[in-house]
Amino acid sequence: MNTPEEAPPSTSRSMSAEAVVGTAITVASIGLLFLMLGWAQYMRQVRDAALIMLVIGAVLFVAGCIGTMIGQSRKR
Repeated sequence: MNTPEEAPPSTSRSMSAEAVVGTAITVASIGLLFLMLGWAQYMRQVRDAALIMLVIGAVLFVAGCIGTMIGQSRKR
């Protein structure tokens, strides 16, 4: 009688909760850096560069905050 071969346990290649939170904090801090650089350009009267940096910074900051919330919810 042959023994049935067991399937190997499925391994998930997703990031751990700590890695998600760390990555999200890094993205949010880069977004904050872009926001400060955009504000500095705005104060120097370079409006076009300021607008681009402010938009990029806002998007990265919000994405980082959302990523942090997702990572914390996965940890529970």
